[in-house]
Amino acid sequence: MHEANRGKLIELEALRGVAAVVVMLHHFLVVVAPRLHGRNFPDDPIALVRTPLFALVNGTAAVSIFFVLSGFVLTLRAMERHDWRQLVTGALKRWPRLVPLVVTTNILSAAFVLLGLYQDRTWFGTGVFDPDTPVIRSALIDGLFTTFFHGSARFNTVLWTMHYELFGSFAAYATALILIFQRSFRLAMLTGATVLVLTAVCAGDGGVYYAMMVSGVLIARIYMERDTLAVALAFLHPWRTPIVLVTAALAIVLCGYEGYSRPTGFYAFMAPFASPEIEPVLHGIAAAAIVALALFCAPLRRQLARPTATLLGWLSFPLYLVHLPILLALIAPVHSRLDAHLGAAVAAPVAFLLFVALTLAAAYPLARFDAWWVRKLREMTSRVVTRMRAA
Repeated sequence: MHEANRGKLIELEALRGVAAVVVMLHHFLVVVAPRLHGRNFPDDPIALVRTPLFALVNGTAAVSIFFVLSGFVLTLRAMERHDWRQLVTGALKRWPRLVPLVVTTNILSAAFVLLGLYQDRTWFGTGVFDPDTPVIRSALIDGLFTTFFHGSARFNTVLWTMHYELFGSFAAYATALILIFQRSFRLAMLTGATVLVLTAVCAGDGGVYYAMMVSGVLIARIYMERDTLAVALAFLHPWRTPIVLVTAALAIVLCGYEGYSRPTGFYAFMAPFASPEIEPVLHGIAAAAIVALALFCAPLRRQLARPTATLLGWLSFPLYLVHLPILLALIAPVHSRLDAHLGAAVAAPVAFLLFVALTLAAAYPLARFDAWWVRKLREMTSRVVTRMRAA
């Protein structure tokens, strides 16, 4: 594996960046080319939602990749080192780690509200545009607390994931804390699978999203045993190419499923089983398969280790957080004017280029700030770990 400073698996960082781009494409098409996207127009002949190509723009499936990746990267090093203290400190710093950028992008969105830049108000929660609402204060409170502990995403719809990211990480740390004492690989996998199922079933609404984080822990344990497993599964070596191709095809098909519109086209066979509840299950399976491919498929690893992909991974978190306010406040009005004067053939490409440029311009300083904050947080928690070890 290609490893960057401090032992990061840069292939997985790059995969996170690819997932962020998919979410951006998803929202861009919903706003600018909804018939091409197809969620609300499944019968339209050009709707991507009718085909597995929808996997390339299915933001909901891409979010599942975020969750599985988080479960993996948050727990791998601690389990490799058999260091339960690292899991405890990781859990303690998880909320402070996420807060600064969430608050920043929430306040940015509140500023756009005050400036009257949002034309389509269907993306926002109750009270955002109420004249009596203290907009900046509400955005600050949401970004600090409500978003994480109640799942509120009034000012920025993409923040619905932060609640699951926080509490799912706690589920991942708890699972890793159990597995770290399991020397037997089989027992560890059985225990982890049991926790995964119980999490999905018993955690109420959104339990599947918490379970995705737990699945990342199981993949981390498999990755730890990769050399032993390679020897045990040597008989599959001649079949490695078909296995990779079938796994990739299955992941694409599952990522292309959209559970909120009536299945048509390629997915018409799913009509009897279609429901919003089955969608995250299928996406979770696909996400686990994609993460496994990124870890164990050498050609894919090499592509994800390219400099452009790794830069995208570094920008992934701010890209995810900031792109929707920019799209709704700045790009949508420009697209509307261009469409009225120049037509869709010109308006859509110009809007897309402007969207990418402005989002990257906003994401870069946020990424620098995020990197600084992570370093400071690591320094603070390292002191706590040192004291715990001394004690």
